[in-house]
Amino acid sequence: MLIDTRTPPPAGDRAAWEPNWRLWTWVALTIGAFVAADATAGLVAYLLVCAGLAFACRAIVTVTPSLDGLREYRQ
Repeated sequence: MLIDTRTPPPAGDRAAWEPNWRLWTWVALTIGAFVAADATAGLVAYLLVCAGLAFACRAIVTVTPSLDGLREYRQ
């Protein structure tokens, strides 16, 4: 008979009631970039829209599960 004597891993990253601060940071940066792009014109507005789009993509990556497969496998 095998008995598992290893210590269990931690229960998780955060409690169920605690907000995902990494996600909300990206959301706040996205909103800020789009508001700033609306207030400016020309090339600066274009660059702010591109930055806002990149921030939105990072927020989506934070929420979705990793699809890296065996790249995250460590021995």
